[in-house]
Amino acid sequence: MYLPSTLRRRLEARDARARADGVREGLELARARRARERHSYVFVVTFGRSGSTLVQGLLNTLPRTLVRGENDLYLLHFYRGLAALRAFREEHKAHGSYDDASAFYGLKQIRRSAFMQAMNDVVTTGVLGGVEADDYDVVGFKEVTWHRIAPEETEDFFAVMDKAFPGVRYVLNTRDPDRALASGFWRQEDESAARQKIARTLDIQQHLRATRPDRVLDVSYEQLTGDDDGVRDALLASLGAFVTGRPVDASLMADLHTTLARGFGPNPFGGTS
Repeated sequence: MYLPSTLRRRLEARDARARADGVREGLELARARRARERHSYVFVVTFGRSGSTLVQGLLNTLPRTLVRGENDLYLLHFYRGLAALRAFREEHKAHGSYDDASAFYGLKQIRRSAFMQAMNDVVTTGVLGGVEADDYDVVGFKEVTWHRIAPEETEDFFAVMDKAFPGVRYVLNTRDPDRALASGFWRQEDESAARQKIARTLDIQQHLRATRPDRVLDVSYEQLTGDDDGVRDALLASLGAFVTGRPVDASLMADLHTTLARGFGPNPFGGTS
């Protein structure tokens, strides 16, 4: 169909603007989906046989909350990769990484922020799996191998976590170490080595209490499973408010009680086998 040239140019310009707007909207949507602030993050910091799988179940009982199980603390590898890169860049900072004839060409172009985004992407997509991201406000996981973080790495590791997961919170799950050591896989380990791992985890928990007091909550296995209903319910209410930012009503408290009555982990209800 014949169109006057002026009209054709206007239509072509409008079409170009529409395509450009579509691309921009698509990019903005993609950025929003990857925004580190899209979800809140909570991680359970504890040691093995501490009742952490029960805590995981309680967290998943909370509305719009999804907390997965253990993953061998793969985030530690991300952190150590970043730390190694930073040390390498410092070692070779005098070399011409902007010169394409340099052996270190492009080294300074590797951004710390890319590691932060990668950590966030891996955790978020891994936790969500096949579920809809919009169905959850809070995501995270529980882990029992935090003891692998070396003392000299501790603050820098959690500073990186602060960047990768803005506002990140930690549930510090505790249990009497002697009771934990008498249970499950710990009985197969050398007792001295096992106690060192638990002690190291307790040190990390204390570090988080001291450095991030407004973003940690202590949860005691003994209080959760004890006979004092008032203490237990106060702890459940604190856990719910800490994670969701909203008070725990009677209906949710009933759901949390139902969760407490379930068996979690390989040997629930304090089993020692």
